Amino acid sequence: MVPFQRYLQAMAMANGLIRKPDRSLWWLFYPGMLQESNRKWWADFGIRASCHEGIDICFYRFGSGPIHSLPPGAQVPAMAPGRVLNITEDLLGKSLVVSLPDEPWQDGGPVMVYSHLDPGIAMGDEIKTSSILGQTFDTRTKQSKLRAHLHISCICLPAGLAPEELNWTLFMDRERVFHINPVFMGNSRK
Repeated sequence: MVPFQRYLQAMAMANGLIRKPDRSLWWLFYPGMLQESNRKWWADFGIRASCHEGIDICFYRFGSGPIHSLPPGAQVPAMAPGRVLNITEDLLGKSLVVSLPDEPWQDGGPVMVYSHLDPGIAMGDEIKTSSILGQTFDTRTKQSKLRAHLHISCICLPAGLAPEELNWTLFMDRERVFHINPVFMGNSRK
């Protein structure tokens, strides 16, 4: 698994924003885009019904230049290798639930969840780090006030689940699952 900062660079390269790592590219995160925030970053900027389960990736700028957002159809690379366990409906598109190597998800290990996508792969597919998983969903088709973006989560599951049970009803149940902030994933040195 790549550290989150390198994942953001991979996202930028996959979408032609940069050709190589570039320190002048800044990804911007409003409070409502961060894990555990109870704020919205869209519409009325009010309070969410529940705390945010991951990180939303949308806005960027070069140096002190204008702020841009990912367009609908932005390419979404994988943060880590794994296998697609489930593809489930979400608020804006579909979510891909992906196992992590050497992490037994059936025994309560974590999975990566990439949300608000038009997937380009199928259940059971093996993926590699930086493999393109799909594209950001075109939120305009649902007349949403949210811009196209990638929501990424890392979630520890209860043991003994079937792949089809890996969905947003479960992911929002804070009594049964534990959310790991993806910003801190991939930072250990082995």
